[in-house]
Amino acid sequence: MRMAEHVSGSLAPSADARVDSCDVRFVDVFKVLGKRWNGMIIVALMQRPARFGELSRMISGITDGILADRLRELMAAGLVERRLADGPATAVLYQLTAVGEDLRGAFQELRDWADRNDLGGHCAP
Repeated sequence: MRMAEHVSGSLAPSADARVDSCDVRFVDVFKVLGKRWNGMIIVALMQRPARFGELSRMISGITDGILADRLRELMAAGLVERRLADGPATAVLYQLTAVGEDLRGAFQELRDWADRNDLGGHCAP
């Protein structure tokens, strides 16, 4: 029996609950969000829509090839979209979709959890 069936879709404690590959929602979420760089791209786009070059500068250490691959994956997952920017010069902007924006609360909860538990790296001054 799937965990979601056993605890009615919640993550409440249960003595006989189990998590396995049948819990498709978690598997699918972590396939996208668990991939290196995807979270940072989403966080950057939570700040504002950005051009490819701007994103590359906003995310320290990412290569252009990896950024292009991850943006394609995030677009395929329905979290990011491309749009043409208004103005005289044609420019492509990347922005979060409504589904991507819906992650804002979850990302804030993760950040708060990391702060409460002193997890994660600390940025050098």
